[in-house]
Amino acid sequence: MIRLNNKTVIFILIFSSGLAIIPVVALGQYEQGISGPFNLNTAWNIPNGDLAIELSSRFYYNNKTFYYSNNTVSAITYWDVQGGIRLMYGLGDRYQLGLTQIFYQDNHKGEGGYNFPDDLFLSVKVKAYSLKNGAWNFGGRFLTRIPVADHHNVILEPYSAGKLEAGVFGLVSYTANPNFPEHGLNFHLNLGLIDHNDHGVNLDESGKSSVLKKHNSRELIGGVAVLMPATKFDFSAEFYGNYFVSKPPPTAFSRHSYVYFSPGITYRAFYWLSFSCGFDVRLTPNKSSSSSYIQNSLPNYLPTYPRWRLNFKMRMNLISRIKARFAEKEQDKGLVTEKKEITVYDRIAEEKKHIEEAEQELEEIIKQRKKMDEILERLKKALEINEKKKKGDKDKNSKKINDLF
Repeated sequence: MIRLNNKTVIFILIFSSGLAIIPVVALGQYEQGISGPFNLNTAWNIPNGDLAIELSSRFYYNNKTFYYSNNTVSAITYWDVQGGIRLMYGLGDRYQLGLTQIFYQDNHKGEGGYNFPDDLFLSVKVKAYSLKNGAWNFGGRFLTRIPVADHHNVILEPYSAGKLEAGVFGLVSYTANPNFPEHGLNFHLNLGLIDHNDHGVNLDESGKSSVLKKHNSRELIGGVAVLMPATKFDFSAEFYGNYFVSKPPPTAFSRHSYVYFSPGITYRAFYWLSFSCGFDVRLTPNKSSSSSYIQNSLPNYLPTYPRWRLNFKMRMNLISRIKARFAEKEQDKGLVTEKKEITVYDRIAEEKKHIEEAEQELEEIIKQRKKMDEILERLKKALEINEKKKKGDKDKNSKKINDLF
């Protein structure tokens, strides 16, 4: 059994300390890829050639107090802490490559009780097409999970059998601001299928059970999210969950479906850096993790999935074409006053304003051209009438001359 893990506590303190030094001066808006849902994916990609990094952590704990007849009290705390790093690279106009490494995961197994590192995820996101001038975006995401961790079938975490897994997802996103998708109200819908490739796998590490899965476990994973950007903060709300089309074997801890509601907030410290915090609340009924097929020393009062979970993320654009274009002569020197900082968004907005003014001038020229065409048309008709009148007068004069002779 895992009590209060010292490394777990240190990890939380380090991450919390990082959040404590967030600069209090907001220096403008943000680039694409700085904001977004916690648990879902957008249908748009970061720009071609951009490289973004995301550091994330989430935790849940279950504290149980025991009261004995001899007036003594004892307590035990079970932690579920996860930390990871994610890299995203924009490849062309339609593709985004992703690499996610879970570097720490509590597993409540073995001597240490944690995986270090945990599994590796590789993904390719494809932007298929857009509608309504980019307001509606449609795409897909292909994901594979490569087993790297020492232990799998971890309690309080989504199911994994320690085999190479693959999944495919459909993505739909809407934004009220097609030019700057993350700057306007945006809505996202994800739905995908994951194949766990666990046919014939024995999940019982103790060797006391030999229950094997005859067919691969498969689950649908999906959700919806809405993000409401403000001046310095983005507010989000997400519903996400799963449904097992083919359930894992009875020896699996996480073999039940779940649904979570997750409100969140993102603070944009710089136009290339943001910090996010979200809180997951499970909406589905509690399922005990105990089973006659599972041989372990964990108590039966632990749930299959956390009742709640606190999430943190830090997103940063390491390489940005926009940043290189508009800020190549600027260097960030810690905290700079807002008056001295000219943000990327402001510069882009200024260029956009010039374009709009040019479009208005073009519209005026087109209107003037139409007026000139109308005037020319009237002159043409007047000339035609005059020509007809002259021709009529000439015919009358010819007739009079003929009458004289």
